[in-house]
Amino acid sequence: MFKGTPNLQGRKTGSTNKVNSQVKGMIAEFVESEASTFRERLDNLSDADYCKTYLQLMRFVIPTMRSIDAPVVEKEFPFDKIEIEIIGK
Repeated sequence: MFKGTPNLQGRKTGSTNKVNSQVKGMIAEFVESEASTFRERLDNLSDADYCKTYLQLMRFVIPTMRSIDAPVVEKEFPFDKIEIEIIGK
């Protein structure tokens, strides 16, 4: 429940924040201007560091999935032991 008096002099619903849009524009310009340098530096990373960086960047493109609390179901398998044989070329 809201207590107090509402601020009727604030921004209208749905209006854009001009400061945020200016900052986002500046960041976009910076990222575009540094794209070639960023790619060169990525090429110089070790495999492990490249993978870490790649996975961190994916968070901005692919939505993060939330885990769900599902009941644990225990299944009985018809076998006691699993053997895996790896055959080389």
